[in-house]
Amino acid sequence: MRCCSMTNGRGWVRPPLGISKPAREAEYKPQRNDSIRDIHYSPTLERAKSDVKGYSARNGVVGAISKLGSLLATLFNRFASALTGGEFRETVKTFPEPELQPSNPPAGFIPGLSMKRHGAKANDIWGGFRQGSAGNCVTVSAIKAAMHRFGQSPTDIYKEVTKIAGGYRVVMRDDFMLTLTEQELMQGVRGAQFVGVDAGMLKDAHFLYAASAKRAQMENNDGTAECCFAAARNSLNDKEDEWGPGEGLKRLGLSEHMRTVSAQDLARGQLGICNRRGHSVAVINGREELWGRRGGVPFHGDAIALL
Repeated sequence: MRCCSMTNGRGWVRPPLGISKPAREAEYKPQRNDSIRDIHYSPTLERAKSDVKGYSARNGVVGAISKLGSLLATLFNRFASALTGGEFRETVKTFPEPELQPSNPPAGFIPGLSMKRHGAKANDIWGGFRQGSAGNCVTVSAIKAAMHRFGQSPTDIYKEVTKIAGGYRVVMRDDFMLTLTEQELMQGVRGAQFVGVDAGMLKDAHFLYAASAKRAQMENNDGTAECCFAAARNSLNDKEDEWGPGEGLKRLGLSEHMRTVSAQDLARGQLGICNRRGHSVAVINGREELWGRRGGVPFHGDAIALL
């Protein structure tokens, strides 16, 4: 009886349990000419075999073409050497190595500063930031002139600005060096009382003000600044320039870039600052900066050009 028989997944039928093992083996042993393909036909398998054969054929053609190309290149080199009488040398393709580092990598992010770099000018030199209620017009005019001359960022106005633990190391263009702490920078932000709509420009202006105050402390500005940073900050807010125009530019380290000129020189387009009647203004493109606005041309006053 085979009504209860079942296949075992190998293509032949399991015999009933009542038949002895030798008989079962003799009766149900698969024939040698049986193949897995005949028992379990798979179209997917056939396609895979065909793909492998096709790949092998294509690979063989590609290899033959590559060998032929190498042979032709060798023959060409030998022929060229025979014509020139030179020694035969294999031609090897060489490719230039990629530059691992840019020759002039952009400056990285420095907390407390904007991302302006490489001499980028302010978006709005007039109203991006301006003097507030404090009497620090000398420092404001110097900062605006310096930003327009060298770029908005302190990294361009100074020789070097480096972030260090707890603060910043600054090297100015006249090689004056100072360390500004993060607490002093925050005091500078509060003491400057600048007003403006450009957050990045305000960051840079605050940093320049704080560094100016730190230098004022180190140089004992007005004979009162050396006792503490707050006193130095206050010394910048009392109108300044008691000893002549240009104190603000000097505290930015720009003394070598200053020249005494006439107000008419500034009116003709020379960049600089002009002092008169107790107020100092930056003169940019022949026009005065007046509390965030583009004013008129300067007709008189003590003028300093920023070269």
